[in-house]
Amino acid sequence: MIDTLGKATRHNMLLKVECACGNVRYCRSADLMIVYCGGANPFRLRFDCSRCKPEIKVTLVEVHPEHLPRKLVIHKPMKADGKIVWHTERFRP
Repeated sequence: MIDTLGKATRHNMLLKVECACGNVRYCRSADLMIVYCGGANPFRLRFDCSRCKPEIKVTLVEVHPEHLPRKLVIHKPMKADGKIVWHTERFRP
């Protein structure tokens, strides 16, 4: 049972964040662990949708380099002036 960001990072997993409106984002568990710490529960992290404000569904996705889509885009957190700012980059396993 993977219930922390630290365990998800050991298994090289992505978090798939889905909104009911169809908005989907992928985040590396290692990037989230740097911001929220390794003991954080990935299913209790708060994410907002830029299109609407419904309940967000979080899924852990195991990363296997041979089966990844070529155009997978992830969202990486960075700290700027004490705030977390997200930017998009291509996923490179």
